[in-house]
Amino acid sequence: MEGLPSLEGATMDKKQLWFTLWDAGRGTSIWIRTPNGKDHWIDLGRSATFSPIKCFSRLGLNRSIDFLIVSYPDWSHLRDLPSIKKNYMEIRSLARSLTMPGSGAYAKRLSRHWREYKNLAENFSSSCFADEADTHLSQNGGAIYELYGLPHGTRARNPQLSGTPVISKLNTSLVVMILYAGVLFVCPGDIEPLGWRELWYRNSASMKRLIDHSHARFLVAPRRGHKHAYCEEMMQAITPHAVFVNSVWGHSTIHSGYRSDPLGVVYVESEYRRCFTPSRKGYVQVIVQPSGEYCVRQCHS
Repeated sequence: MEGLPSLEGATMDKKQLWFTLWDAGRGTSIWIRTPNGKDHWIDLGRSATFSPIKCFSRLGLNRSIDFLIVSYPDWSHLRDLPSIKKNYMEIRSLARSLTMPGSGAYAKRLSRHWREYKNLAENFSSSCFADEADTHLSQNGGAIYELYGLPHGTRARNPQLSGTPVISKLNTSLVVMILYAGVLFVCPGDIEPLGWRELWYRNSASMKRLIDHSHARFLVAPRRGHKHAYCEEMMQAITPHAVFVNSVWGHSTIHSGYRSDPLGVVYVESEYRRCFTPSRKGYVQVIVQPSGEYCVRQCHS
């Protein structure tokens, strides 16, 4: 089947963590199989012709999403949400950016994903941010989750920022960090430099603990690698070994630093790679062993 990862390893050894970045065209879609067999997703993007959710459901695995994280309520992160009803019975837990789209967006006849998101956010209104029960390592087979975000309208405290800029729009994206067996994944949604600098100013101690306890670090490029989202401070803080860059749209330009700045990892047998991009209807996947060893592979449909 196109775009489907082999799940042999997950069946043979549930202590592995699987991190999969799907090709979602302009959007972002990340599936995580935790070491204790739970299915988590970060964002629900899709392309015009390919749905990761529909593709994944054909494997006949868990009929629920144990933990859904919506980093930013943009259509490129939510376009696959209507597929949930057709392919899953339920979403068990949700964490989302506290920013909501304008009220008029829900009224658009063709914006079904907005309406689905509104219903979802209302159903989880009492636990819409980082629910400890779902982020605690005891719930995820030893995988540690940390979620960082800034509500819309937050004023920056960082004295290095000129004036008191108000955090809005893309800078309210959740930044998700996942650490397992010394391998760290950083998923910053669509956050741009202002938002990262303020998050780092407020949360650097917590973020550094995860970074300092990692021997391999993978960064999902913010805003799919768009040049305006490149943040030198982010790259210096994380010092990623490899960056995942999803497709950008139209005439957008990917910042060259995502391809040149990472430290690099061995891919397959001996090829050295700094940057990975999912192919059409494909994915990039990292499988982490409990020993801390990992392998990176790429599917070409």
